[in-house]
Amino acid sequence: MSEFFVDNEIDYDREVAMIDQYSWSDLKQIFFREVAPVCGPNLMTPVPPVWAGFEPDWVVTEISANLAKRERSWAGRISYEAGVLYHRIRCAEVWAEVERAMVRRRANWSGGK
Repeated sequence: MSEFFVDNEIDYDREVAMIDQYSWSDLKQIFFREVAPVCGPNLMTPVPPVWAGFEPDWVVTEISANLAKRERSWAGRISYEAGVLYHRIRCAEVWAEVERAMVRRRANWSGGK
């Protein structure tokens, strides 16, 4: 899901096709609780540094570090949850685009046009 945070034209339909096997609720949790806190800041800078795509190993390492920080202390948990809330607000439009692509895909998949 890191591709949703690059500073470039995003083919939401193509990206959603790669993650559609997961439930909507699981995808939303992963998006806001794991990926957005790591990749979301890219879209919040005047000149986003990542436009061609995130390095997958970096994304996994950063998500793991973020989740580990959450587990170390109550302060880490509070900081983590505050970050999640912040990204739920700041990345809401990105998620809305993902949802629209998911609706299109599932409508087409079920035969409805």
